[in-house]
Amino acid sequence: MQKRFVVPALVMLMAFFSQPVSAGALWTITPDANIQQQYNDNIFQARNDRRSDWITVIGAGLSLEALGKSQGMAMSYRPSYSMYHKYDEFDTLRHRADLEMWKNIQENLRVSFHNTLDRREQPYDPDDPDLEYEAGFFDEDDVRRSRKPRTINTARARMDYRFGPRDSAYVQYGLRNEWNDNVGEEDSAIHSPSAGVTYWFSRLYGVETAMGYDYGRYDESENRQNWDGRVRLMRNFTRFLDGYIQYRHSHIRYSGDRPGYSVYEPSLGVSYRFSQDGHMRVGLAYNFRDREGRSTDESFVLDADINQTWARKRSSFTLRGNSGYAENFRGTDNEGFTIFYHGSAVYSYALRKDLTWNVSGGYRRNMYKDRDPERRDNIYNLGTGISYMWTRQWSLGLDYDYRNVNSNIKAEEYYENRATLTLNWRPQPKRLN
Repeated sequence: MQKRFVVPALVMLMAFFSQPVSAGALWTITPDANIQQQYNDNIFQARNDRRSDWITVIGAGLSLEALGKSQGMAMSYRPSYSMYHKYDEFDTLRHRADLEMWKNIQENLRVSFHNTLDRREQPYDPDDPDLEYEAGFFDEDDVRRSRKPRTINTARARMDYRFGPRDSAYVQYGLRNEWNDNVGEEDSAIHSPSAGVTYWFSRLYGVETAMGYDYGRYDESENRQNWDGRVRLMRNFTRFLDGYIQYRHSHIRYSGDRPGYSVYEPSLGVSYRFSQDGHMRVGLAYNFRDREGRSTDESFVLDADINQTWARKRSSFTLRGNSGYAENFRGTDNEGFTIFYHGSAVYSYALRKDLTWNVSGGYRRNMYKDRDPERRDNIYNLGTGISYMWTRQWSLGLDYDYRNVNSNIKAEEYYENRATLTLNWRPQPKRLN
């Protein structure tokens, strides 16, 4: 797929966001560098023929931030070079670039833009084991095995409007491009506009609606379209607790001969607000899928979502998870309709002012309904680490991670152990004005 970069659009966005910022904003710049040594006992994620290797990564980065009264901007670029001691054909110059801009046009109207460019050879990102599942999407990192480099660029432009204490609306446009160096993996581009409204028409009752459309283009596979919408009627019981009844509908259509399908899903549940950012939602859904009249399947599904951090003086505990159904068609291995259950927890404790220990665990169950025979994976992640900061600029970290994929398709099973030693240098931000 031909690489198309929207340079004029980016220039217009930066001009819109940054011109007033330069007048009275606080500008800071922060360099950083790191050296990492990792041992992986199964770099090809094989079930039987396990191969190990030592991987050395040397990297550096630069961050620039500007913060004004009503808008801000942050950008960073972190190149690094990975060197494999045995399998040097996988040596890769990695790139990570981030750009985030926001602006409050009015007191209740905010626009934002975020773009991330990531190039790496790892099948999945070991620094982000808690992969997020968004409504209607599924991350293919669960099934990818290749160590050939790939480049992923994700962009999102969004407008949020708040017109009441709990009333809000948003409009969003997303774009995801993927380019693979491996000839066996295809390039793709996915366009994702969406919009939603939350409105409480009385103290006790409210409604929430959301609609999204995704158009995926691929080099070899059939192009896909996904319409997804939901409406939720809410009943307030207390300051933090709501009950709801919801109906969600999705329709998938392909450009070729592959049959599409529609999903009908009513659900009933409760939601709880821990704080401004923390929340929990638990519901029981009845999932019915019609494959354009050819066949149907149905099941009860736990529809849940939780994201909350409990912080104390020396410790913190983060609990995240969600479940439901999604369409895995973002990248290399397009597994189709998937029902998933996902949960993770991270506990961090400051043993001393300069010494921090953490432990984490995660579980994910993926049921790929379009595979014949149906594929069911159980993925377990365990990790622990310790970080020592001997000066305000230098820190040393030692981490261990374990990953186990258990599947009814025996060829897909594997486990791996990773041990990583990292030396970081990051000085205090320097003001430019």
